[in-house]
Amino acid sequence: MVDLHGDYRYNILAASGMLLQCQIAAIICGRMRRKYKVEYPDMGCGRFSKKLSDKEWVEFNSAVRVHQNYVEQLPIAVGSVLIGGLYFPKITAAIGGMYVIGRGLFAHGYIQFGPKGRMTGAILQNLCAMANTVACFVGIFYSFKN
Repeated sequence: MVDLHGDYRYNILAASGMLLQCQIAAIICGRMRRKYKVEYPDMGCGRFSKKLSDKEWVEFNSAVRVHQNYVEQLPIAVGSVLIGGLYFPKITAAIGGMYVIGRGLFAHGYIQFGPKGRMTGAILQNLCAMANTVACFVGIFYSFKN
């Protein structure tokens, strides 16, 4: 068993929260598939989704986009909270926690209100991802100076 001491364990917690949130988005997406009977490999623009009303189509595609966007962003978010945490554990863990909040706002807003509803969460999560990515490079830069 790995024995983590100090503040880095909060970075592990933030990264784990991100992974859990992505899995929850996948579950929601699967529920929408069952609800609207959209079979694989239809991603919202195929044969099965053509049978949906406009409202159902938007709801289904919003859930799919929430999950797909998370999958696209996950390597950046997890990687930056873990790598940045090697140099600045407290600040990057806190930013990682704010990222999780931003993703929650993004998902809720997108699913409830469509694409325009995601903006608050999108801004927060993108700022957090950029901040932690900068922290990675700053930490690496200073490690070469020492």
